[in-house]
This record gives sequence, C-alpha cells and structure tokens, in this order.
Amino acid sequence: MPTIEIVSYDSTGLELSQADFDIAIIEENKLESHRGLFYDLLKQENGVIVHIGNPDLKDNKNAGFYAGKIIDWEFEPNEIFHTGHETSRADDHGSNQQSKFKFLNQYKIDIDNLLKIAIDNSPIKKICFLTDYQFGPKKGKKEILNTITDFWRQHDSGGLGLNTMYEMYGK
Repeated sequence: MPTIEIVSYDSTGLELSQADFDIAIIEENKLESHRGLFYDLLKQENGVIVHIGNPDLKDNKNAGFYAGKIIDWEFEPNEIFHTGHETSRADDHGSNQQSKFKFLNQYKIDIDNLLKIAIDNSPIKKICFLTDYQFGPKKGKKEILNTITDFWRQHDSGGLGLNTMYEMYGK
C-alpha cells in the first residue's frame, strides 16, 4: 500500500488535530518517511512530516499506516502482480507496475488543507508532498511545482506521479 506524506520544511510543529480531518494523520518532528525511497533527501533537512492514512486508521496508528483507500485506483487501472507470481512481469520488488494516481474527491479537501497548513507553518515557505509505493516506479523522482495551485492543476489534468516528491513554495 502507498505511503503518502507532506513535509513542512524548518517547521517546529503544525499542531494538527485528528478531529479536523476525515483521513488519518500522524505528525512527527523528525523527517523520516514510513518507507525509504526519499530517506537520503529527507535526512538532510529539518521540519515536520505528516503521514497520511486511510480514514479507518484514525484510531489505530500503531499498526501498518498507509493510504490506499483515499486513492482513485480506477484513474490508472492496472492489475498488480505480486513478486513470485507465475505471471509477474515486474522486477524482483514488484515495481514499475503503476505510475500515476489521483485522490478520491472526498479526500481532496483534507489534502489541500494539510498542504496549506504545512506551507503556513514553514518559516521558509517550502513544503513537499511525497509518495512511496512498492508497485510504483522503481526510482523516485523529484519535481518542483511552484505552488499548491500548480499541484492541484497537475493532479486534475494528468494525475500525480507515484514515487515522486513534489516541492512547492509559498509567498
């Protein structure tokens, strides 16, 4: 299942309340993703990371924390083949099977609010949104989208890339 996270660079805290969101959230003051694709980039920075999870994980944040139920999987339909399956066409990790996604409409407001809170609380007005998905592209990439508006424009027009870190700035 995919990991979805938002980073507020140089922030000391966002003071998020789970009660304000339909999606599950975990806020941490150490920039460590729940997966390792962007580990080297994050360890060079300071700030707050928000892990985004399925709504049914709001009261159970100690088990696996992932965000597969907030994604519109029909946007880029694809049958995922797991490693070791006879018909697997993926490499040894199951990667490179899916490359783009969109959020289900009912969760876009929560994501937008989190992005805005993150940018408002970054003293340098810099945030990133990142995903890490086992069945996404094997190599992660970083893209600069200047604003949150550009982020949503990308989302709505062609979808967002899996295993991509999107950097954004505020005024």
